[in-house]
Amino acid sequence: GRGRGSLKLHAVVVAEDARRRATTTTTRRERGRRTPPPLSSSSKASAAVNAETSSSGNEGVHAWGPIGSNEAIKGYTPTAAEDARTAVSLVRHGTFCTLASDTGTPFGTHVYYLVDEATGSPIIRVPSDSVEDLNLLKDGKCSLYIHPSGDASDCIARVTLMGNAVHLGREGDDSFEDVRQKFGEVAARLPPSERSFEDLVHDNDEVFRVDVEKVYVRRLACVITQQKEVEVVEGEEYQKAATDPLAFVAPYMVEKWNEEHLDDIVRFCTFLTGAMIEELEMCKLLWIDSLGLYIRFQKFGEFPKDIRMGFPQKVNDEKALVSALTMLGQVTWENQ
Repeated sequence: GRGRGSLKLHAVVVAEDARRRATTTTTRRERGRRTPPPLSSSSKASAAVNAETSSSGNEGVHAWGPIGSNEAIKGYTPTAAEDARTAVSLVRHGTFCTLASDTGTPFGTHVYYLVDEATGSPIIRVPSDSVEDLNLLKDGKCSLYIHPSGDASDCIARVTLMGNAVHLGREGDDSFEDVRQKFGEVAARLPPSERSFEDLVHDNDEVFRVDVEKVYVRRLACVITQQKEVEVVEGEEYQKAATDPLAFVAPYMVEKWNEEHLDDIVRFCTFLTGAMIEELEMCKLLWIDSLGLYIRFQKFGEFPKDIRMGFPQKVNDEKALVSALTMLGQVTWENQ
């Protein structure tokens, strides 16, 4: 029913409020001292921006707190090149298109790939008698479309890499054996139930490296209109960018925070949007990166919306992330 989701969210927040009040013996002023160490000059600038641009109407409530959602999209989000590198490193499979050798029309197939982390270039394997192999040997022009799965697909960018496939070798070549070994190492880390024939390089395969010349990155551009835009990144900028330092921690942390700290996620949402808990049918954390996080919420009778909250300073590892989320949860609790 209409009230079930709202009652659940409300119960979670109320229960956590009671727990915090029961375990907190200091005064509100003393609790306010539970802030991070002195901020660097860049962090102080971030806090100042937060005080001026918070979209929830809570301007200046705390010197160290969440960055308002619109400002977070503008200045507290990885670059398009960084988001592209993160998507490519995380997903490891996509739709690979070559130009048909007889007609010149695009021909697409699903492939698994490795990533040269130094440049972001995907390394793929294709059977030596396949259509795509014949196409590439005639014309190396190709593209690779990468679409993250699950809820993260709406936060991590959807990426199309355009470039040229360079032939690295076939069975017996040193480069081929090196790629075969690396594919095997990746497959060995997968749970047995998730392994497949496509995860390995086989004797009749040939291997190619995709040298990226241009990247098209589609991602959220405005939290008010929910508009997504495509940004064009040149190959050199893509190669110089880096995968987000939290990329491989984020899936676990998203699941953990939704299960164990939903009350904080709800407060982040109400802080950023001004919505009342009773209005919310659904609220959950979608994704985390080193500069902030994405939340999806839905009011009764409305479509879901995605918002972004920026961190007042960059976090580079799991320990720093837990600390930042905990302190931001405290900040929003004290100012609710």
